[in-house]
Amino acid sequence: MSKEFLSFLASFLTGKKNIRVRMFWAAVLSFILMIAFSWILAYFTINLTDLGLVGNFAFLVVTFLFFFFMMTRPIVRSLRRLADGLMTIAGGNLDYRLPESGEDELGEVAKSINFMAEQLQEKMDLERRSEQSKMELITGVSHDLRTPLTSIIGYLNLLKNDDYTNLDEHKRYIDNAYNKSQQLKQLIDDLFEYTRLTSGAANLALNKMDMAALLEQIMNEFEPIAQENALSVRLVRDQGPMYASIDTEKMVRAIDNLLMNALKFSFKPGEITVRLLENVGHIYFAVENFGKPIAKEQEKLLFERFYKADPSRSEYRASPGAGLGLSIAKNIAELHGGRIGLQHKNGHFTFFIELPRWSE
Repeated sequence: MSKEFLSFLASFLTGKKNIRVRMFWAAVLSFILMIAFSWILAYFTINLTDLGLVGNFAFLVVTFLFFFFMMTRPIVRSLRRLADGLMTIAGGNLDYRLPESGEDELGEVAKSINFMAEQLQEKMDLERRSEQSKMELITGVSHDLRTPLTSIIGYLNLLKNDDYTNLDEHKRYIDNAYNKSQQLKQLIDDLFEYTRLTSGAANLALNKMDMAALLEQIMNEFEPIAQENALSVRLVRDQGPMYASIDTEKMVRAIDNLLMNALKFSFKPGEITVRLLENVGHIYFAVENFGKPIAKEQEKLLFERFYKADPSRSEYRASPGAGLGLSIAKNIAELHGGRIGLQHKNGHFTFFIELPRWSE
């Protein structure tokens, strides 16, 4: 006989994986013990017929039920454990887990209850994180919008009260107020773009695009800004066109966010390396720079909204952002079926985006 048949036979005989078989064998054994007990009584000259037909029948039924109850006590205990466990979980203790003893239906029920508790716990944790994120969103928006707005109001008050000594100071106040208003506009644009991307309202206008040509255009605009901040830019890329199906406007936004992030947090003077390579089935875009090292815990949070690893890392002379740039880039990459990531070692940062290549 095969091992599979022997395993099935052993399972049937023991009822290890089937509670109905266990109940069946409990009934059979209870009946056998009832007969055996009757014979033992008869052996000791206790005649059950003296009880009459009804009494004799009642005695046999009570004996059978007694043995059946004793045989099924483990099953009853398991059911009681399940009931108590459900009440504990229903009472709010989602950390409680039922013992998954046995391979029968009751064991499967215990596993299902534990799985349900885990799902409920994850959902509750998700709701707590969502609520915390809402509070962080309100706090982050309030703080990041209030700072430039306060500066704008201050400069406008100075101009309103003619509190300047000459035209040069007047012009400086206007320039500062204009720069702060541009920063405010950028913050609002970032917030609007982030909410659109994360709410599912963003629609991609996909087109076949040569990523090499697109990157060359972006680099022509980026290099003068980098040079103003004492940074040189080195481009390393494979030769020839590299086609991908992208929403050009959004992908430009994602690439620009990675470049501006490197610009903000690079040691100055320094160098930013931009790579565009073809892997098997993918296009690999990366921005490398050297800056102040960060901890592993901070690396995991860099793509979270409003997260700023350390304001002191920035050597960038322009205004700091709202901490949404990398989060926006992450959402754009994922909307295109790609992924974004970070490789960091001793202050050498490599932010990369992988996109699927165009397939006919």
